[in-house]
Amino acid sequence: MDSLALARSMRGSIGMLAMHWLMAGSTTTKAVAAGMPTDPIEAYSVGRFGGLGDCPVDNVVGAAFFWEPDFLRAKVRAGRTVMAPKDGGAVFLRICQEWGADHLDGFEGSQRLGELAERVVQHASPIGAPSFVGWRDQPLPPVGPARTFQLCQTLRELGFARHCTAVQAAGMSPLLAIMSGPTGAWNAKFFGWPAPYPDGVPLADARKALEAAGNVLHAADFDTLDDAERDEFRDLAKAALAHAATKLTADSGAALPKD
Repeated sequence: MDSLALARSMRGSIGMLAMHWLMAGSTTTKAVAAGMPTDPIEAYSVGRFGGLGDCPVDNVVGAAFFWEPDFLRAKVRAGRTVMAPKDGGAVFLRICQEWGADHLDGFEGSQRLGELAERVVQHASPIGAPSFVGWRDQPLPPVGPARTFQLCQTLRELGFARHCTAVQAAGMSPLLAIMSGPTGAWNAKFFGWPAPYPDGVPLADARKALEAAGNVLHAADFDTLDDAERDEFRDLAKAALAHAATKLTADSGAALPKD
């Protein structure tokens, strides 16, 4: 398998796997129990992006990309009055590890998936990928499901960054990119964009083109693996998602949108 074919498979495997913990109701519950804001978006803003540190608020807005800027600025500022980004990032890191330890427990390919994922993470260019760098530089736990899942979350941030770059290169605004996707107006509303919303149907071809461009960008991240390893990585990623899916409950419902 070449790098581009592997990149194409990521959204349906690593992307979906690492999305579940951010959407889980238990993530918000654990965050609040740790002293984070009760508003899930405020907690998300200082948790998922806590690795950026005590940076200007607009650095978070830029890294998050798809949120309506004024809406997210307010959430970041409110969240930071409750918990500093460094501390929020540490809380989300722990929750991520705990989710992985639970949902990848018993997955026989966990260690090998982690080994391959770590090589990709260490190889990937940081350019245009601030949230990826924030996660990449967090301490890793010992070898095991928690470590593997943290690396999968880090890879999801990498794929997200490549997608954002492709949206910008296509000259499409974040709102238009949202409306061109399958969840359209629902996502736009959740991300804080006010109605009325533009029609996303005429953007279908542009959406396919920017997704293809994002895959090309992401493909370079997998050049550190050889063909056989890329086949192995694809199969392990799909198997990990299938394994985790057997442990999903109503807790994994849509607390947050897909980005």
